[in-house]
Amino acid sequence: MVTSSVTVGVLALQGAFAAHLSILRDLGVEACEVKTNDQLASIDALVIPGG
Repeated sequence: MVTSSVTVGVLALQGAFAAHLSILRDLGVEACEVKTNDQLASIDALVIPGG
């Protein structure tokens, strides 16, 4: 069986990005802050906080 890791980025420019990161990590998701184009290129999915 092959498993792959998915990295979810959270746009960390404004808003409650820290809360989003915390929840994702509590769920066992590999999550990171995204502030630059290089960071954006290294993730598989993006959460954009806000409402």
